[in-house]
Amino acid sequence: MATILNSRLAKLRAIVIDDMRSMRENIRGQLGQLGIEQVDQAATPDDALKLIGNRNYDVIVCDYNLNKQTNGQQLLEYLRSQGLLPPTAMFFMVTAESSYGSVASAAEFQPDAYLVKPLTGGRIADRIERLLDKQQILNPITERLRKKDRSGAITECDKVLQTHPKWIVDILKLKGTTLLESGRTEEAREVYEQALALRNDLVWAQLGLARCEQAAGKLEAARQTVTDILDKNNQFIAAHDLMAQIAEAEGRDQDALHALNASYNVIPSARRSRLVGDAAYRVGNLDQACTAFSQAINHTRGSLTAQPSDALSLAQVHVDMNEPTLALGVLETAANIHREAPGFAERHATIAAQAFGRLGDLQSAQAAFASAKELSGTLRADQHAIALAKAALHAGLVEEGKRILAKAIKADHENSRLVAAARKALEDTGHGALIQSVIDDAISEGALIVDEANKLMREGRFDASLAKLEEAMQATPENTGLLLAAAQLHLLWMSQKGLDRTYVERVNTYLNQLDRLMPNSERVAKMARFLRETLLRGNGES
Repeated sequence: MATILNSRLAKLRAIVIDDMRSMRENIRGQLGQLGIEQVDQAATPDDALKLIGNRNYDVIVCDYNLNKQTNGQQLLEYLRSQGLLPPTAMFFMVTAESSYGSVASAAEFQPDAYLVKPLTGGRIADRIERLLDKQQILNPITERLRKKDRSGAITECDKVLQTHPKWIVDILKLKGTTLLESGRTEEAREVYEQALALRNDLVWAQLGLARCEQAAGKLEAARQTVTDILDKNNQFIAAHDLMAQIAEAEGRDQDALHALNASYNVIPSARRSRLVGDAAYRVGNLDQACTAFSQAINHTRGSLTAQPSDALSLAQVHVDMNEPTLALGVLETAANIHREAPGFAERHATIAAQAFGRLGDLQSAQAAFASAKELSGTLRADQHAIALAKAALHAGLVEEGKRILAKAIKADHENSRLVAAARKALEDTGHGALIQSVIDDAISEGALIVDEANKLMREGRFDASLAKLEEAMQATPENTGLLLAAAQLHLLWMSQKGLDRTYVERVNTYLNQLDRLMPNSERVAKMARFLRETLLRGNGES
């Protein structure tokens, strides 16, 4: 075949990933005939990861069936979830089975195209050309998004839609997502309804409407929309994930676990195993957590995609199941593989202290706890603080364990998940009688500060109220109760006194922190809506 001259394709760099050398050479030859001369080859997922980690590729052609540990879909999931691919990289999945299309449409991370064998240069060229056209058309939008200019991206969506209506579905999808991420829920709803008016089978638009309901705090309506989607086709990963988020926001952790199990059954992967394991651990289903984290390890065994958190989580489950010898065995194996991984030594020592304590070896337990404490540095109000407290309690250092738990709760007394984990830590270590003096008293101390600030606000002493909260936040900057109270305080002041740009910036800062600390919180969503309404009223008056 004569070389096809195309200046756009000649500038591209490609990698072919396939365990069969003859197939790699065949695809490499076809890309060369298209004018793509910079083509690397990888026989295994690990080889591919090493190359992709050091070079930027424009085109990735990957076979679906790679090896027993990692298939092409799992490799794509890892690359996208870890942010290892540039936004413009085109990922083509190659398969001998036409049925892969149903897998691709259900997957959380989808390839840009899938190609059924046997491949031809013409078909590859057609896909690349179309994607390059799409990238060029959408570039004004994606450039704004790259710069985190969401407002500018939304404006560019409208401009590009006027000049290139052919790409209306892609543009509406970008616009709807960006509006939703910007908190402009009602505008996002209009975009998704516009997309469904064009094609009523666009599942991403149906899910977009559900996310609008979720953001508006209408969780029952959101749940019904997702239920309707899954009734038609229960293979959509994103729908199961959204169902899990809604259940979690409603405090229905068991239902969230059920939804995550359903998504794993659609596309089993290491990442999905981790999500199931974490959810199972939260509801106290240790048998399922053990199975899930073991599956995550098996999915990535011997691969660069292996993550130390899988083994560490499994070891923690073994400790909680009173299987300390198994826990120490998992830790020893993991240390041989992940010893140099960031944060590994700290968690390793924390769990080892618990295991030794379970075995009655208090000397080893206390030595491991001392190492864990030194590595931990400044404690934060998170699950690691709970694990460190458990290590102290298992090692017989009761006062130290009480101190760590109380400090964590005071730092974030309205974090229900943290409080539940702290209570369970005391129960699991045989110290349930301390819940009142350690946990409840710490919660009361944090709540008292908020109550005092609210009382000052009711008395019209706004500055004193704010000073009370800010003093507390300096000591515990990630206390969700204090952040919520501070946001509410400023919003109430503006509802009575009018718009204040400095206060708007403060509230945005508080809400951004809360979004990170309390994802999918209905209370945070309500405050965000109240802020937008305040801004609209203020701008109207001005």
